[in-house]
Amino acid sequence: MFQIWHSPESDLFLCKTKIYVPDKPGLLARIAYLFAKNEVNITYFYYNRSEHPNLVLVEGKHSEIQAFESLRTKFQQEKLFEELFEEHLQITDINNILKISVYLENKPGTLAHFANLLKEHEANVVYMIYNQMISENKADIAFYIKNTEQINSLLQKMNEAAYYYSLEYSGGDKENTNRIIGLNLIERFFLKLRKILNKEDVEVIQKIINTSKYLSDILINFNKEAGRNLEAGQIFANILAFAISSRTKTGEKFSYNRLPTLPFGDILLHSFKLPTGGNIYIFQENDTFVMIDGSYGVYYEDVKRMLQENDIDPSQIKKIYISHADADHAGLSGYFEEEFGTEIFMHETSKEIIDNENRAFGAITPLVELNHYFTILVHELTECRFPKYWTAFNNETKEKIKDFSVIDYFNIGGFQFKVIESLGGHVPGQVFFLSDSAGLIFTGDYLLYVPSLVQEEKNILNIPKFLMTSTNADSRVFRKEMQILTEISKEIDERLKEKGKGLIILPGHGDYYPARLLY
Repeated sequence: MFQIWHSPESDLFLCKTKIYVPDKPGLLARIAYLFAKNEVNITYFYYNRSEHPNLVLVEGKHSEIQAFESLRTKFQQEKLFEELFEEHLQITDINNILKISVYLENKPGTLAHFANLLKEHEANVVYMIYNQMISENKADIAFYIKNTEQINSLLQKMNEAAYYYSLEYSGGDKENTNRIIGLNLIERFFLKLRKILNKEDVEVIQKIINTSKYLSDILINFNKEAGRNLEAGQIFANILAFAISSRTKTGEKFSYNRLPTLPFGDILLHSFKLPTGGNIYIFQENDTFVMIDGSYGVYYEDVKRMLQENDIDPSQIKKIYISHADADHAGLSGYFEEEFGTEIFMHETSKEIIDNENRAFGAITPLVELNHYFTILVHELTECRFPKYWTAFNNETKEKIKDFSVIDYFNIGGFQFKVIESLGGHVPGQVFFLSDSAGLIFTGDYLLYVPSLVQEEKNILNIPKFLMTSTNADSRVFRKEMQILTEISKEIDERLKEKGKGLIILPGHGDYYPARLLY
C-alpha cells in the first residue's frame, strides 16, 4: 500500500505506506534512510514486533509529488510491498532490552541518523513509534542488543551526540518483563523458561524450536490461544515449561528417588519418582515384571539404566497398564513395545487422543484448542512415543462403585485389579486401578499427597492448583471425582482396618501414602 494525496491547507503532498521488512537489525534504519534520501519528512512511524514482526506503517510529507514517486519506485524494487510474516527468535536475556524516549529535531533525515546509530551498535528495534500529531520531537523506541558492551557504547554515543533521552525501561527490572513492548509471543515464553532453566539449557530448547517451522508455528498458536484463556493459559505455559525442563535432566543430569519396596504376598511393588513427569510403579513376581504408568519418553534410556541398577531387567517388563494418555504417564510405553514387545493396555478413548494429538479430545471444554497445541508441544519436546499396537480395556460396565463403572479386570500375582473408569474430569479415558485384596489404588493425577512433592515441583507446577483445578477437561467433574475417590478410599480402608491392614494410595506424582491421611 502506498497512498499519496495533496493537502490544500498546507500545500504539501502527503503519503501513507504499509511495508514489510525482515525481522533483522538495521532494516528499520534502511526505511528511514530511504525517506531521508528523498527529503521526505516522516510525520508518523509505527512498528510493534509483538503485533506483527515485519509490518511497518509510515507517513510523510513533501512539497513535491516526485519525491513520493521516487520513494514508491524504490520500495517496489526492494520488494517491500510484498506481504511477509517471519519471526526470528533472538531475545532470551531481558538484561539486553532497553526502552527509551528520545527527542529528535523535526526535519528530514533526523530519524534516519538516529536509526543508523542503533544499527551501528547492532540494536534490533522491537518497537518504535513517532507521531508528529502527539509530539513533534519525541520518539519511543524499544530495542534489543545481544552484546552487553554495545549497550554502554550506544548510550555513550548518544550522550556525545547530545541526544536528549530518557531511559524508561531496562531489562534488569524483571517484574516488568511481561509488559515489555515488542517481544513476540515465543520470546515471552522463553523469558519465562529462563526462570527455571539456565541460559545454556534454554538455548538448546530454543534451537529445537528454531529449526522446526512446525514447532515454531505450534508454539505461536499455543501462546495466542493461551492469551485468550488467561489464567488457564498461564498454567498450561508453566506446565509446558516443566515438561520441557525434562530434556535438561537426562544422561548425567538424570536422577530419581526410589521409595521403599512394598511386599504383597509373593510379589513386590517397586516405586520410582523421576525428576519430572509421572511416577513409575513396577510389580515383580519372580523374574517377570508389570509396570503401572510411565513417564516422559525422553527418559527412556535413563529409565532402563535406573531399572538395571535396581536389579530389574527392562526386557522382562511384560505388560504396562496406563492410567491415561498424557505424555508424563504414557510417553515411555511405545519405546518398551518397540524394543521388548511389551504389551500395553489403555482405555479405548486413548486412540482418539493419540490420533488427534489432543489430550482433551471428546471433552466439552472451551480449552479444546489450547489442549491441542499444548499436547503437540509436550509430545514433541518430551519425545513421547505411544505404542503402535495396544490392547483396549473392555468398556462394558461389570459393576458399579458409587458413580464409577468397573469396566475390566486384570490379575497380578494372584491379586485381582479392577479397572475403574473415571467420569472424564481430568482427561477422557482416565482409569484407576483398584485391588481391594491387596489394599492398593492407583489414582493417576488424583489424590496427590502434596507434602511429598519436592520444592521444584511446587515452584514450577504448583501441583495442588494445576493438577486439581485448571488442566482438567472439566474441573467441576474433576472435583466430584476427587470426592468420590476419597469416599471410596476411606470405606475400603475402614474394611481393611478390621483385618489389621489398610489401603495405600499410589498417585501419579509424589509419594504413595496410607489412606488414613485422607481423614
